[in-house]
Amino acid sequence: MIQDIYPHVYKNAFQTGVTPANDDIIFSFEEDQVLMKDEHHFYRYHEISQESSCYYLFSIDDIKFFLADLTSLDHIKVSFRAMRTFENQMLGFAAITAWQLYRWIQDNKYCGKCGHPMDFDQKERAMRCPHCSNIVYPKISPAVIVGITNEKGQILVTKYAHGHYQSYALVAGFCEIGETIEETVKREVKEETGLDVTDIQYYKSQPWSFSSTLLFGFWCKAHGDSPIQMDENELRVARWADREEEINSLDNASLTTEMIQYYKQGKVV
Repeated sequence: MIQDIYPHVYKNAFQTGVTPANDDIIFSFEEDQVLMKDEHHFYRYHEISQESSCYYLFSIDDIKFFLADLTSLDHIKVSFRAMRTFENQMLGFAAITAWQLYRWIQDNKYCGKCGHPMDFDQKERAMRCPHCSNIVYPKISPAVIVGITNEKGQILVTKYAHGHYQSYALVAGFCEIGETIEETVKREVKEETGLDVTDIQYYKSQPWSFSSTLLFGFWCKAHGDSPIQMDENELRVARWADREEEINSLDNASLTTEMIQYYKQGKVV
């Protein structure tokens, strides 16, 4: 998965007063575009104006990553979605994590309570209003990825009705207010496929900065042999697939792909 960057070590402890060294990486974005030196390289600090204002984000190993406005430099623009298959997985993970923080900052320039410009908090990773003390933390939305099997040992695969991702996926959805993550599994499966599920078991989690989510993977079993009743507003495909079937996926970056491969390897009964 995209965050699996071992032996590199991701360090996200909040710090202030951090200054960039020559070889530290400076990220810059415009909406959903990553500003890069060229298609293979991000800007290093020694390549930009030393007068640029750099906001420290996090570190990986001994490399520090910062956010700055580099629009005045010669650059190319690359879609943020390209980071999920970037040639250097560690840097792709760093870039999309930085983009998530960039979007949070852009969305909270002004206070949602009083309209005053927001400031960076000096004690924690947050935006704080100096006028009314409203505080906003980075957006992280909990969501589920659900691997559903039936009595025949098949897995339920889907394709979304909307959006850019067109490969096979699994049932997925966001947690609603007042429900546990396990209740989210039951509700999302019921809403999208009409099926009831049992034997819900947690599998693994994944930070997914492309949608500012924290994904929770679960396995469960379809109860009985009820037919699939697909929600056409959410899905364009919902069907059972055999273990031997070729199920195409976009890449190896996502929890969804790992779960499908986990099933195909016979690790789910």
